[in-house]
Amino acid sequence: MDSHKQLGGIGDEKPADSKIQGLCDKVKSEFEKKSGTNAAEFKAKKYASQVVAGTNYYIKVSTGDGHYCHIKIYEPLRGEPEITGFQLNKSEHDAIHFF
Repeated sequence: MDSHKQLGGIGDEKPADSKIQGLCDKVKSEFEKKSGTNAAEFKAKKYASQVVAGTNYYIKVSTGDGHYCHIKIYEPLRGEPEITGFQLNKSEHDAIHFF
């Protein structure tokens, strides 16, 4: 862990990998239900994480046609991941922040 980061703080943005895409795949229908949207695609682009009693993932997701959203997925130490927040109307260049 970098010494300049606070414990529990959100980390730096990183390119999304297969684990992050897998989390997005698991929660896509939950996102669509909670947000009232129907995503043409749901492709993870970048993410940042925060260690809590489990892990919060803040993920920039392409929803198709140049549209993006930021989703927050909580992955507990035991159990299934769930969406605990989201932000719509994001752009490809919007930085991921704590929300």
